[in-house]
Amino acid sequence: MKRTILVACCLLGVSIVSSAQNQIRIHYKGGTVSDIPIEEIDSVTFVQKDTPVEEVTLIGSWLWGNQEQGYYELIAFNEDHTYTGYDNYFAYGFDTMTYGWWAQIGAMLTLQSNGFGYQRRYNWYVTELAENALGVMTKMGPFTYYKVQPELLHLQVNGTLECEEGDSLVFADGVIATIQDNKLVGLALGETYIQKYIADSKCIVAYKVVVTI
Repeated sequence: MKRTILVACCLLGVSIVSSAQNQIRIHYKGGTVSDIPIEEIDSVTFVQKDTPVEEVTLIGSWLWGNQEQGYYELIAFNEDHTYTGYDNYFAYGFDTMTYGWWAQIGAMLTLQSNGFGYQRRYNWYVTELAENALGVMTKMGPFTYYKVQPELLHLQVNGTLECEEGDSLVFADGVIATIQDNKLVGLALGETYIQKYIADSKCIVAYKVVVTI
C-alpha cells in the first residue's frame, strides 16, 4: 500500500512540474547523474530484485581418494554428456581409463561405457551436490567426490608446500606426494591429486599436483 501511494505521489509530482520541466534528473549514490525525458515515461514501478543464485552443476572434474584402500578416482563430466573416469591404483602401481556418457534424471545419475566385448552401466543416487562436493550412493556404498579446482599446485621432488593457517591436507597418494606435519612433500616425478580442507569456506576441495625435479 505504501509503495502504491509513493508511486502515485511520484506521478503526481511529474504531472505538476511537467509544464515547466521536461526531464527527470536521477542522482545515483556514486555521484552519477542521468536525465530522462518525461515524455518517454509511461509509468513508474518499484520492484524488489533478489540476487541471482548460480545453479550448481555436475560439469567439471571430481576426485575421490582413500589412502587405506590404495586408489583414487577422478571423474570428469562434460557439457556434451560424455565423461571420463580415471582410476589410479597407486598401491599396486597401475591405472585405468573409462570413457562413456552420463545422464541425470532427478537424483538418479547414470554412467554408461561401451567397449569391445563389454558394456557397463552404473546407476548412482545423488545424495549431495554442492559447489565443492558430490555425494553418491552406489551398490558399493556411499562415496563423496570433491571438486577439482582450476589452480594447479607445483612441487619439486623433496620439496614442500605449506598450508595456509587453519587449512589442512586430507588426502595424498603417498607415492607421488605425501603429507608430513600438514605439509605436502614431493616424492617422485609425476602428476597426482590431493584433497584439502579450506578453513575460510569450511569445505574440502581437490587440486591437481605436478611434481617436477
